[in-house]
Amino acid sequence: MLRFLGYELELFAVGRIVGRDGVSVRHGADLNGGRWLIVGLEEDADRLVWVCAPVTSRMLEEVAAGRADAWDAVCHSVTGMADVVMVDGGRAVPDRCVRSLDLNPAHPTDLVGGQLLAA
Repeated sequence: MLRFLGYELELFAVGRIVGRDGVSVRHGADLNGGRWLIVGLEEDADRLVWVCAPVTSRMLEEVAAGRADAWDAVCHSVTGMADVVMVDGGRAVPDRCVRSLDLNPAHPTDLVGGQLLAA
């Protein structure tokens, strides 16, 4: 179970979806039962980066069935926003809420308008 505790965003990972291109994709729920898509961009011992976006049940089903891309779901999140959750060097970095349209899957370490996720 993947839990984002100690962050403003608290999610409980419910399951894993087979991702494409080596991207880890999970789905989870918040404390209110809202559905979230969790896309792992970096998952090594020194640095973990996840992008979490609220999605509809139908979008989650489409991603799980392979009929929709996880990044498309993130870019079209329910709120138009996504949370970037990161652990760098074993320490939690404050999560960021960013506009989904500012995320660029081609540059996963440089997601937000040219800013690096970790200083």
